[in-house]
Amino acid sequence: MTETIDFADEQALGPLAANAFGDRYFFNLNRHAFTKLGATALFETKFGELLFREDELNVIVGTDSGLLLQYLRSKPLPKGTRYIFIEPDRVLQALRNHDLLGDADERIVCVGPEDWPRMLQKFKAAEYFYIDAVKSVNALCAQDDFIDEYAELSWHVAEVLAQLNWRYSAELGAEAFIARQIDNAADNRLPAKLLAKAFGGKTVAILAGGPSLDQALPWVIQHRQQCVVFAVSRISRQLLAAGIEPDFVFSVDPTDLSFDISKEMLNFSEKTVFVCSYHTVPTLVSQWSGTMLYLGARFPWQSDLNSKNLSSAGPTVTNTALNMAYEFGFSQIVLCGVDLCFTREGFTHAKGSDEQLAGPRFNLTSLQVETNGGYQAPTSCDFAQAIQSLGRQAQLLSRAGCRIVNVAEGAAKIEAVEYQPLASLQLDAEPADVAATLAARLAPAAASYQDLDKVEAELARARHQVKAIAKLAANARQINDAMYQSEGTVVRFKDKKSLDQIEKKFKREYRQFSRLVKKFGIRSFIKLAKPFDDEEWSAEEARQLGNVYYDAYAEGANKLLVLIDGAIDRAAARRQEQAEHPDFAVLLAQAEKDRSYGRVKLWRRRFDSGLLPAEVGAEFAEMERRYQDVLNDRNTKHMARAKSHSNLAAVKHRAGLLFKHRKLAELQDLLAALNKHEQQQAANCYRFLIEGYSAELQDSPEDALDAYQRVVDLGDALLEEALARIAAIGISHDDAQTASLALECLSQLNPVYLPLYAEMQRLQHDMVAAIDSYAAYIEQFPQDLLVQMKLAALYGECRIYDGADMMLDYILQQKPDYEAALALRRHLAAQKISG
Repeated sequence: MTETIDFADEQALGPLAANAFGDRYFFNLNRHAFTKLGATALFETKFGELLFREDELNVIVGTDSGLLLQYLRSKPLPKGTRYIFIEPDRVLQALRNHDLLGDADERIVCVGPEDWPRMLQKFKAAEYFYIDAVKSVNALCAQDDFIDEYAELSWHVAEVLAQLNWRYSAELGAEAFIARQIDNAADNRLPAKLLAKAFGGKTVAILAGGPSLDQALPWVIQHRQQCVVFAVSRISRQLLAAGIEPDFVFSVDPTDLSFDISKEMLNFSEKTVFVCSYHTVPTLVSQWSGTMLYLGARFPWQSDLNSKNLSSAGPTVTNTALNMAYEFGFSQIVLCGVDLCFTREGFTHAKGSDEQLAGPRFNLTSLQVETNGGYQAPTSCDFAQAIQSLGRQAQLLSRAGCRIVNVAEGAAKIEAVEYQPLASLQLDAEPADVAATLAARLAPAAASYQDLDKVEAELARARHQVKAIAKLAANARQINDAMYQSEGTVVRFKDKKSLDQIEKKFKREYRQFSRLVKKFGIRSFIKLAKPFDDEEWSAEEARQLGNVYYDAYAEGANKLLVLIDGAIDRAAARRQEQAEHPDFAVLLAQAEKDRSYGRVKLWRRRFDSGLLPAEVGAEFAEMERRYQDVLNDRNTKHMARAKSHSNLAAVKHRAGLLFKHRKLAELQDLLAALNKHEQQQAANCYRFLIEGYSAELQDSPEDALDAYQRVVDLGDALLEEALARIAAIGISHDDAQTASLALECLSQLNPVYLPLYAEMQRLQHDMVAAIDSYAAYIEQFPQDLLVQMKLAALYGECRIYDGADMMLDYILQQKPDYEAALALRRHLAAQKISG
């Protein structure tokens, strides 16, 4: 039986199907997607204008059998927009073989997984990233992924693009980072340099959020008095649950998502020192009521208030904590929870984190790294980059005399980082007295940094400069707009001279703030370079070019003014906090505007509650209530994102990939992960499917059949996968009854299995049924010549020569010179004669 049925090859991409609208597609890629609607109507419904925005780079996984690519070619493409389609290798080859990709187009390419990074370079992806105009899109076939080849590809593409977007955004001078710097100007008072070399020769433990943190916490509790503890802010929830307060807590991320991850740090006592980058999310900075040290410059322009300071090392908060450990003078740095890879079950973070509570991550790519224990562990693109950056940093610090140790066997192996189990660590005989060091270093300096009047003056100076730039830009825009005739020539050269003078002011008189304004209008300025279109500027475009240039200046200036005005208001509110008789209305209004309800903790300490007006006391109480609501809210955007990584729908694709590549250990890890998922009943069908795959790889067909039968009994979305494996086992073990029953069910679920079922019926000598099955298939897929040939041969085998001749006539009408059909006709003619 195994010689006559090649199950995997027959299933493959399925036959080429055609619908009533003339669309041709591989049936197994798109199934019934195009049955009721033609491709054009369906794409317009599903994608709308998403793919037709100007000056964008679209990276699209899948082509829907070439139909999505052809759809784009049939439309007028938007100016400056490019398209990179990515197909799995065997799909790409099939599309080429059947000429479904159409003619080449300089703005649209279709490549395999190995070639798409090269196409990013060819299409100047950097310019698109600079204007935040790169997006990944999944074609319909990739969204459904009936062939288990698109899932990992789309996960990988999304990860790579996210990393590239982060990198290019950072290269731009990062508008978001500067915005946060201005937001935090009134609160960034004590520079971290005050603790430079304060802990010479001592040991520090850096606690991060990797899964191995769970094993390290008992050791931290036991040796809490023997080493200084640094913690990244995202593990605050776990530390509080364990009864651990770190000496220093670190945060650097400017995004609101960072607040969701880290907000529990606000529950630490005043003993903990907050070390943050100048651009840390303001909702953490403004609500911290203890001592805070900032890294980097206070203002994003030259200022006397920008004292020399320690800088934040990126890209991650762990890099920053490691750098501060060196700058503060520690000679031994112990890394706990710095894993940068996942557990074998797919857990990415320690217990108690959003990621762990959401469940194991199932949308993993095949990317793996070597661990300290010598085995391979899954990781992500961003973790892989962090491993490299941490390795480079560790090499520099090691050469400077620091010893860096990672205590986790399951952590990624990093260059210049020693692996040493916790039990063999040697700690300081005389541990550091953190409280005494802080008192000696920070108390004398604290008074001199209460300089809010100077901060307000500095912000006012900046506001004056930026307003002048905005005024010049508006004036230049008017001059430029009136300067050209309709054909594009300059009417008055006096106006051109005025514009030259304005440009000189930008570059000389307002040079420093002009550069800053440009950073806020950078995406508009980049468009002026016209990286996406090689055509010459028309006369009208020449006029528009100048308008875009000055509009970019105005846009940047206005964005900057909003931030500066907000910072001035914030500084004024902070001054009220220091006043003997504060204006509580100002304090409350600013806290409401900034969503910094936690400042009420600081007010409670500064103002005698007995002297507060009754209405103010009531508002304080309301603010405290809202503050607790924020801290207690677990339904955050971050939790939603974490749950999306643990979506059970991804299990089918991952399990299929692992089975195809015969990765038994990883399949068993995936099974262990499912056993820890919160939706155990929903996970059952996936569990049984993986048990079946594992049994097959261990040459236990009976156990595999038992597992697959459990999936069938549940009768849910994995029914086709289970029946397909049952059929395959039946075929490979000459169990005709099992194979036939499975194929009968499969052919009812998916007509692509009808030829296989027909072949099984033929082998069982049920020729009439086999002919009916072939005919039912051909009725749905009239272009499949191979199956038509099989039916013709079957007619001949049954000596039904009229049927064979009719089938061959039909084939030769489509392809008159089809040698296989001609040869079969000759053979059948000879058979009749010999008869």
